[in-house]
Amino acid sequence: MNNNNINNTNNNINIIPEVIYANAETDKSIIYEENRNKSGVFRLVNKINGKSYIGSSMSLSNTFSIYYSLGSLKKVKGSIIIYRALLKYGYSNFSLDILEYCEKDVLIEREQYYIDLIKPEYNIKVVSYKS
Repeated sequence: MNNNNINNTNNNINIIPEVIYANAETDKSIIYEENRNKSGVFRLVNKINGKSYIGSSMSLSNTFSIYYSLGSLKKVKGSIIIYRALLKYGYSNFSLDILEYCEKDVLIEREQYYIDLIKPEYNIKVVSYKS
């Protein structure tokens, strides 16, 4: 875990995440522990092809438990692109960035800000919504 700039070469944007977990597989227990009872915006980055996904959650540790459940990922039918990528490339080929911890009432607004700024390839919808 470290705090480094993330460059989005498409837009020459420097984003400084609050936390970077370099390996989503080996950092799993730290990710759960450090994000318990926190809300915020996160980014999963494929270290092989550079593609990314941006999401937000009122309960980051609960959301990450879904992403870490192979059974949950395999059950979902349709085109959840990030799920397919996690299954294909494996967790060790993804880093996880906490872009911002924020209050629950601004989550969607902040997620949309990062989607517009970064233009992540794994996001199906370019407009965020509260689920």
